[in-house]
Amino acid sequence: MGINGYLTTLSSNLIIRDIEKVSIKKSIDTLEYRLRLYFGDEIEEQFSFGSYTRGTILPRKADENSDIDYMVVFKNSYGYKPETFFKKLKNFANHWYSTSEIYRDSPTIVLELNHIKFELVPAYNSSYYNWTKQYNIPAPKLSYADWMPTDPNEFNSKL
Repeated sequence: MGINGYLTTLSSNLIIRDIEKVSIKKSIDTLEYRLRLYFGDEIEEQFSFGSYTRGTILPRKADENSDIDYMVVFKNSYGYKPETFFKKLKNFANHWYSTSEIYRDSPTIVLELNHIKFELVPAYNSSYYNWTKQYNIPAPKLSYADWMPTDPNEFNSKL
């Protein structure tokens, strides 16, 4: 096989097929629905971000770590620490996805389904003005802070 053939085969293996896209979209829609049902008005918003929203996600056969980053924005008027939200997300995952692998991988709760892995990121809205969206997510364990600011779609804008 020549270089052109190799590159053609490689690029073909790195594309998510339509049937996979439909399956992933269905899983995202189901996750969204179940989060709304489980948490009700405890959450302000929820959304995908990262490689999936940029269209650069790889199929799991090419990258076993391929995942959907999914932010769950909680109301946090009581000033809860990240651990509270990790427990809430883990309880949610155990309730709806009890046969799936569920574990914590800071700053996320990982939910591994047969065909896709979700990284559920707990957050709260730290915006003080309507013109900007700023979120706080759990800070790394070695940090002195509990929360750190992030803009999950900033990279998409720059890209």
